[in-house]
Amino acid sequence: MEEGGKVRSVSVFAPASIGNIGPGFDLLGMALSGMGDTVVAVHRRKPGVLISQITGDQGKLSYHEDENTAGIAAKAALAHLKVREGVSLTLHKDIPGTGLGSSAASAVAAAYAVNILFGRRLSKAALIPLAAVAESKVSGGFFLDNIGPSMIGGVTWNNPFTKEVVRLGFLSDAVVVVATPDLALLTRDSRRVLPSSISMGQFISNMAYAAMIAWAASKNDVKRFGQSIQDCVVEPARAPLIPGFDEAKKAALEAGAWGCSISGAGSSIFAVTNRINKGKQVAQAMEAGFKSHGVGCKVRITTMDRQGVRVTKNSHRGGEQC
Repeated sequence: MEEGGKVRSVSVFAPASIGNIGPGFDLLGMALSGMGDTVVAVHRRKPGVLISQITGDQGKLSYHEDENTAGIAAKAALAHLKVREGVSLTLHKDIPGTGLGSSAASAVAAAYAVNILFGRRLSKAALIPLAAVAESKVSGGFFLDNIGPSMIGGVTWNNPFTKEVVRLGFLSDAVVVVATPDLALLTRDSRRVLPSSISMGQFISNMAYAAMIAWAASKNDVKRFGQSIQDCVVEPARAPLIPGFDEAKKAALEAGAWGCSISGAGSSIFAVTNRINKGKQVAQAMEAGFKSHGVGCKVRITTMDRQGVRVTKNSHRGGEQC
């Protein structure tokens, strides 16, 4: 019901995302349609953040506001806005496995919801560092390659040193196949296997392909985008952590995918093509590739998310809720 007064509650959705996009380690990301986190925030007179319910997580996530990225981001937003009141949060998780920006989506949705409740004073760009604070507490670093696309949609570039995020574009014809094997990887563990030094040839290769991904995103060239998913630095180091990855990638490329790599820190992997029918063939091939190694997986065929975080239901106005 629309009445005078403050926004009392709001429901916000933040999409899943793929970090790195192959060669763009810690720099590139893209938002995914059809999967993400939903946060319902309710205004409270009492200061602070209360996480009242979490669903879809199989009981894995903490309800403590300092141990959950939704709670951490909400607190950061309240502090930045200098708000004395608080919020109650319910969180629904709909992101399978690891490597698809699950913690980032929770943080983005919560920060955005708090901003809506208290006057929409901050832009999405201003909310990005607040959400990143939450991500850093659970991932061990100030990473923006999932926060950025989940917040603003499409394909994004970020500079982790200046903490800038820029939207590069949106690929309208991209079909993204995501395979999530039945095993989890923590970002901290995936970062431990990274090489401490690389050759000049490896550096140039990843620079060239990352630059082409940025160009292709700006020009809506999905074929060049997919063909540029070539990572000779991080993927070889992390592939042994994902049993069946080599088989699944080979199968995806043979089935017609233009590119295939590890999604973020893994264990999810992704492939890119431009037609749903071809995506179905790639999905079957990836599933068979993992199965040949004795690994089960869940496969989703999706597209890019254009919008990023958004309100999913009308805000309710009226008196404050205790």
